[in-house]
Amino acid sequence: MSNATGYGPSHGSQRWFRLSFDGDEKNYELWETRFLAHMELRCLRKVITEDPQIAGANEAALAEDEEKNREAYAELVQGLDNKSLSLIMRDTKGDGRKALEIVRAHYEGKDKPRVVSLYWELSSLYKASNETVTDYVI
Repeated sequence: MSNATGYGPSHGSQRWFRLSFDGDEKNYELWETRFLAHMELRCLRKVITEDPQIAGANEAALAEDEEKNREAYAELVQGLDNKSLSLIMRDTKGDGRKALEIVRAHYEGKDKPRVVSLYWELSSLYKASNETVTDYVI
């Protein structure tokens, strides 16, 4: 909260702190939810999450979509950690839609549900009273 002079931490800086991704894959889904909500406030969520309607779109609409896509890219790179930024910076310059797809694919691997279920199964094992240690380990 700002003091009477207007100096001091502001609500905006707190928002950017929450929008910064730390690179930890277990926090990705939470970060993406916050980021997409931020993009909604900036009227950019649709452009970054949906493919443009190229068929039948006029030249002005395509130019506007491209401009908003570049804005979305600029917003996205502000919130990424160095590792995530390095995933997209060469292949997606100015393309927010493609950049989000790459980051999402990296952090939401297709094998995660399987790994989580295997972890849960392993962590819930217990040795029965009539079971030997060798049988339990096997």
